[in-house]
Amino acid sequence: MRSRIFLMLLAFFVLAVITANADDTRATLAAGGLVPVRTTQIVMESEDLQISVHKITVRYIFRNTSPKDIDALVEFPLPDLEGGDFQGPIDIPDEKRLNFVDFKVTCNGKPVATRMEARAFFKNQDITARLHADGLPVSVQYNTALAAIEKLAPAKREQLKREGLIYQLGFQDWYADWTERVKFYWRQRFPAHSDIVLVQSYRPVVGGSYIGADDGSSIVEPYCGGPDAIRRIAQVKHLLHPTDSENYINMFENDIDFILTTGNNWSGPIRRFRLLVKSDSARDIVLTCMPGLKRIGGTRYQLTRTNFHPASDLKLLILQPNTKSSASH
Repeated sequence: MRSRIFLMLLAFFVLAVITANADDTRATLAAGGLVPVRTTQIVMESEDLQISVHKITVRYIFRNTSPKDIDALVEFPLPDLEGGDFQGPIDIPDEKRLNFVDFKVTCNGKPVATRMEARAFFKNQDITARLHADGLPVSVQYNTALAAIEKLAPAKREQLKREGLIYQLGFQDWYADWTERVKFYWRQRFPAHSDIVLVQSYRPVVGGSYIGADDGSSIVEPYCGGPDAIRRIAQVKHLLHPTDSENYINMFENDIDFILTTGNNWSGPIRRFRLLVKSDSARDIVLTCMPGLKRIGGTRYQLTRTNFHPASDLKLLILQPNTKSSASH
């Protein structure tokens, strides 16, 4: 991205931009729950959401309250990826695949055969067929796009450059400048007067920066972290570097966004909702503005709700001590 990162998400997503307090801030991309066509007959009996910096798993129980089977189209859109030079890096879990978050889903314990749609857009126009005709991929990932662009004839590269589809920094590498948009979809049967269990999993796109000499207040404030969080950060800094914490990266920031509001597309509220956050260490600091998240063990935090109508999406912060004690200067 040339001067800023636009994280434009699909129709049921929200804009998610992470502000930086350090030069190597990573951006997070929000993903979320399954998206159906709005229905008045399928109830979400429960949603069990488990989050860590490594994996997100959601277990749903859906009930068809009608006397007839329902076949519904269900989608899971990945966040849009904007082409660019990634000067403000996004840590993509798998840069070689269009399924860059390793999305999977099962129904009643069996894998679901999903279909994937990958398309490219430029100035709100679908250019997928054009790219394919020119021998270019939909993917804007640096290595994938660069390899394809470099194979083009010089005249074709210049034409695409004039049109703004690709660009070059100086005389160095080429970059794609379109938007990659990927979604998974399948037709799901909901038997009459019956429950089904759908489980989705994927690897989150985690954003964040680090805490060095500062007290961390600018990082924890957007997640409703107050004096207690700042005190705990100071304790970690002192534990890691009792005499000199100013010149070290003391804690790493991990921002994770999850789109909860897609749950409102099913009939009625989420009857039973449970959020379980798993940290890597008991010294990690877990924060969110969503009220009710309580520590239930050394590395486990839980929140439960009944008849839950999500009014906003989840923004989660996990601060992790830098046990490698890397210098920040």
